[in-house]
Formats: sequence, structure tokens, C-alpha cells
Amino acid sequence: MSEITQTRIGRYEIRERIGAGGTARVYKAWDSNLERMVALKILYEHLAEDTTFKERFEREAKLIAGFNHPNIVQVYDFNTYVRDDIPFYYMVMSYIPGRTLREELEELQKQGKSLPFDRILQIMINLTDALGYAHQRDMVHRDVKPGNIIFREDGQAVLTDFGIARMTRSERMTQQGMTSGTPLYMSPEQANGEPGDARSDLYSLAIILFEMLVGQPPFREDNNLSVMLKHLATPIPRLDSFKDLNAPKLELFVQRALAKNPNARFESADVFAKALKLALDSATPLKTYDDATQLLLSSQRIPVAQLPPNNGNAAVQTSIALEVPKRSTNTLWLAIGLSALIIGIIAIGIFNLVNDPAPVSTSDIDDLPSITGEIYFNSDFDPDEPTNIFWSQEETGLFSTRITPEGFYSLENQAANTADTSIFQAKTLYNNVSISMDAKLLEGSQRASAYGIVFRYQDDDNYNVFAADGVGRYSIWRREDAIWTELRGIADEAWTMDDAVNPIGETNRLSITILDDNFTAYVNNKVVVRLSDATFLNGRIGLYIATGDGSAIVTIDKFRIFSSSSVPSMTGSSG
Repeated sequence: MSEITQTRIGRYEIRERIGAGGTARVYKAWDSNLERMVALKILYEHLAEDTTFKERFEREAKLIAGFNHPNIVQVYDFNTYVRDDIPFYYMVMSYIPGRTLREELEELQKQGKSLPFDRILQIMINLTDALGYAHQRDMVHRDVKPGNIIFREDGQAVLTDFGIARMTRSERMTQQGMTSGTPLYMSPEQANGEPGDARSDLYSLAIILFEMLVGQPPFREDNNLSVMLKHLATPIPRLDSFKDLNAPKLELFVQRALAKNPNARFESADVFAKALKLALDSATPLKTYDDATQLLLSSQRIPVAQLPPNNGNAAVQTSIALEVPKRSTNTLWLAIGLSALIIGIIAIGIFNLVNDPAPVSTSDIDDLPSITGEIYFNSDFDPDEPTNIFWSQEETGLFSTRITPEGFYSLENQAANTADTSIFQAKTLYNNVSISMDAKLLEGSQRASAYGIVFRYQDDDNYNVFAADGVGRYSIWRREDAIWTELRGIADEAWTMDDAVNPIGETNRLSITILDDNFTAYVNNKVVVRLSDATFLNGRIGLYIATGDGSAIVTIDKFRIFSSSSVPSMTGSSG
């Protein structure tokens, strides 16, 4: 389309072009009827080639013209004009002479500066208000980015281009697996060729927050495809990997807001805003029961019910969580004709995603938040370990948990013949997974006390446990409807002596690999159990400590979760 400045479209006198994007050019124009300056957005003429565009344009324009919100640009009018027998579709909006957020961020980057927290919060509250208003009216933006955010003279942020993504998304493009949105700010589901919903807008908003905090978005590559693949498969990096920030609550917020699975993110713009206020309120370390933790994490503990038979070694628990989005087979890369090398790279990414545990809903975890960054993780419990904030540190009666200055996670149970747990405090159901822990029963503990891995946890009456004790024995259990069953079917002695199990005072590496209904358990890299049990198909994970006739203290040096389809080498030191 050639330039049309110094011309007239109906009652609008075109003064100058003030912007252009992937879907339209924007002009400053004079409304001769109402005698006011307006912004005239003229969509590119090739869009009209789609036979459904006119209907879509009129429908979306009517919807957004009905919006009345201070942080959403006002649409005054929309229409069509014909030039050289070609129809042009245009929208008339309020004219805001301020800079865009993109321009402001670029200027700050040149100066080596960043926005202060209070300004970031003000901008984000403006935008969550705008998105919340639109989402309540069943309108999704689908292209939230800094270039679509403009500032009024009073500093208020205004969101533009509502409905444009849906107007310009042709059926032909959809069938070919094309995407809508801007790759740097695109949600994983949009990168996967899906239309996205309100949670996709909130993902894009969180990317903008990330950029405002550290000066750049989390993923920056030379081409759009690489960025989209990272949104699909690469964990979101920590903020402090880009900038020196001491803000654990903010780290936690960002990881949840940018979860790959939409179900694991904040469920609405209002909840997003409330959580962000708490996250920006303080850069001090998290406390187990403060307001932000309650919003971002689960600090629930499940009480001991009943111990397994024989020597009283037990297990009880809770655990972590995130659901993994199911991937459509009509994926973006199959539609865009990549080279063989790129297709191979993508196939690896798809394999890892599709083989993650499928989301499952269980009533007992409905109230647990879905805080997620990586689905699989390593906890070393060093002072700067990012996963420390997900482990409870508390004292309740005769049971306590804490992370020591030396870099151990300590569980202490002073009540004889009881068991208790500490749970990685987020929400994920695992199906095929491998779990490994390096732990030690400290000298002075009752020797028959046990410690181990809880897996496929459903509730406090239904789960599995693999454990060792200070005597030098191991065992594997199913607790079903509060009844304990030793899974190897051993009639008399359920705990088995084995030279591989180090006694009290020495570290043991306990590991279990779960593949469908097949379990393989290791002690210090030696296979001690192979069996099948299909009672529980998936569940949560955790740690436990159980006492015999006295008290016990267990320290955990490492705790690891990884996919059973990519089990790392089991060789190495057990110490």
C-alpha cells in the first residue's frame, strides 16, 4: 500500500504516519466532525484476500469498540474504504502522543538503567486491569508485547491492538500450522500453533515483566523459530542469572507465571496482580507461612496415620507439582518445511515434552498452587540453591525440618514409633520418573529408624515408599486404604539385610526408577528390587523419616528428580 498522507478518508484527514507493524500502518489523523486528533489504523490490503476476513473484522471491531476502560485504547469507529478497486479496512482510535514501552525500555538499556520496582508495579497493575476487563468479556489479546503498550501523559499504561490478532488470523494460516503473536513474548501453546486463551496473555505479560526487571526477555535468538522452540521446551532462566537481584519471592512468581502448562500459571489477571504485589513487596527471604508463600506455595504437612508392620519403620508424605501440556500432533514445525537438521532438533524437543507425565486431577491437591519452573530438578541444599525455597523449614511438636548452613536438609523426629514427611512444596503428578537421594541417619539416632523416598503419593492413606534403615536393611511398600503391603511378597521379615546398605552414620544413595507399573530400586547404585505394581498410576513425591523405639535425625545431601526416559548414569560416589 502506498503512503496516503495528506489525503482524506471520509471525515478523517491523514496528517502523518506514526507507526507500522506486521498487520497495519498507523496514522495521525484529524476528525473534522468532532474536531479532535485520532489514530487511524489501516490494515494491510493482503489481509482482505481471505474470504472470511470481512466478517471477522466487523465482529472483532464491534467487540472492542464496546470496551470502556482507562487502560485500553478506545476505538471510536471502524469501516472500509476502496482504493483502486482494493478494499482497505481501518479502525479509528484515541490518539495517545506518548512513547511505547518498547521505546522506553530501549532508552533505558542505552543508559544502562532499569525501571524501579514501584514503576514496574504501576505498569503491571495497569495492564492486569486492562486484561482482566477484557478477559471477563471473553476477549483475548493474543499479542501482548511492549510495542502494544503506550503511555499517556500521566504515566498510565494503555494497551492497544485488542482483537487484531484474531482479525488477522486466517483459516488458511491456521490449517498450515502458523502461529499468532510475537515470538519473544509468545506462550508455549501459541508457539505450538494453538490459539491460546487468557492464560496465554498472562504468559506474555510475565515475559514483559521479566524484561522490565532484567533488561531483556528470557529467550533471545537470531531467528523466530529458535525463540519459539525455547518457549516450548527450555526452562525459564532465573532472574539473577541476568541481574544481581536478591528477590526470592519474585523468582518464585516468575517461575509460576511462565510455567509451560497454562494450568500451572496464575488463573486470572486479578490473581496475577495480587501475587505480584506480594512478590515485589520485599526482597527478603521467604518464610514458610508468610502471605506470599501461602499464595505461591503449599506449606501443607500431612500427619502420621499408621506405621508399616514389623519394626515400626514408616512413611507418610506430600509433594510437588506441575502439569505438562499435551502436545498437538499438528505442530508448528511440521507445517513450515524445516531442513532435516532442524526437524531432528525439534523432534528431540517434542519427545521430551510428550513423554512428560500427563496432567491428572485429584481432589486432594485442588488447593495446592502449581508453582513450576523445571519439572525435573536437583536440590543440593547449598545456601544459594534456588529450590531451597520449596522445602519447608519448620518445627511442629516433636518434628522439625531445616536447611543447615553446611548445605544439608535435616529432618528430626523425636517421637518414638512415628513417621513424618517433608514435601517439595508445589504441585506435580509424576508418572514415569526417576528419583534419587543421598541421605544419612545420624549417629545417636535409634538404629532401626528409617528414611526414604515417597512416590506415587495420592493421599496420606495411599502411596508407595522405598526406604533403608540404620541397621543396613531396605524395603519397599505400598500403603493402600491405610493398609501396608510389602511389595516383594515377603511373608515374615519385610526388611532385608544387604551389604550394599550402609549402616547408621554412613551415607546411602537411594534411587528408584518408575516406568509405567515397573519399579527398579537401587541402593548405592546396586539394583536391589525389580517388581511391578499398578495400584497407583501416578502421584506426588516426597521424603520421610520414621523412628523405631527412639528419636532419629536424617540429613539429605542431594535430592534429584529426572525423567525415567533419560536416566543418568548410576555410577559414582555414594557419599
